[in-house]
Amino acid sequence: MIIRTQRPAARVILAAPDDRVLLLRFVPPDPWPKEPAWHLPGGGLEPGESPAQAAAREVLEETGHVLGAAGLGDPVAVNEGAWSNLGRHFYTVHTYFFARVPSATVAPTALEDYETEAFKLGHRWWRAGELAAAEERVFPPGLAALLPDLLAGVRPEAPVRLLWTFEEKSSEGM
Repeated sequence: MIIRTQRPAARVILAAPDDRVLLLRFVPPDPWPKEPAWHLPGGGLEPGESPAQAAAREVLEETGHVLGAAGLGDPVAVNEGAWSNLGRHFYTVHTYFFARVPSATVAPTALEDYETEAFKLGHRWWRAGELAAAEERVFPPGLAALLPDLLAGVRPEAPVRLLWTFEEKSSEGM
């Protein structure tokens, strides 16, 4: 029997003034292929944190951008699923927020967390069209479809349910 640990997480779609969004490079855990891919800044919630608080903390640690949890607003998307890493099994619900930042910069504030981590392989700011045309893996699947409305200032009425893996079928809303 495989025991899966609940591991809620929060991520942020960061948009620079020129409407590019930030993705970080990493090698994903199972069940995804072991090839470098791209994902949004963010990570696991600490005990007692709300998803917005965790998202703001993680963005500061990973990018150096200061976000207020209250300023993130309501989540724009969610996805969930099982994954494993180094023999540990998890079930994660990701909550996604959207925020604009004043500049397309990345200056992590918690470098000690990344010095020995293989997943800290770099970053790139993407235009919506580049992301939609990307042949590389981007997590979450379906991110590119959210961008045109978000960049135009249109937020979904309810969080959009995004795919967990590339093999899933798409679903509407939550």
